Amino acid sequence: MKKIEMVKCLVRPPRQSPDDAPGDPTARFVPYEIFRLWRYLMEQVKGFEIADVHTGYWFDEPMFSKEQERLAGRNAEPVVEVFFTYTKDTTVGRPVIRYFPKERFDAIMNVFLRNFDNRDIRGGRRLVNGFFVSMERQSD
Repeated sequence: MKKIEMVKCLVRPPRQSPDDAPGDPTARFVPYEIFRLWRYLMEQVKGFEIADVHTGYWFDEPMFSKEQERLAGRNAEPVVEVFFTYTKDTTVGRPVIRYFPKERFDAIMNVFLRNFDNRDIRGGRRLVNGFFVSMERQSD
């Protein structure tokens, strides 16, 4: 059973020119422990806009089931954890762990995996279904 402190935010891609209309924002789920570094990279290096930041937790399905009564009244969004070991430029490999909204999972994975050579992914990919739960209560 797994519970990870997580940040949900909206990411808007950089404009190619000042006259361009802003792109549509998309949700991202980033572990809290790396969020500040990730945000710096996305805003300062890549030029993305980060907005609507919310903290919460990602629960795998068994932990969510166990905690469901305690989490009543909170919004739970289906989010998939992706894990694999990437061995390019290393003999040991490095873990790659990302979290994607389940409703757009296939489209996002197709784009995400373009960053990796399949020959360097060791042991296949592990997918774990879970939920992002905001720590802000939903109002009726």
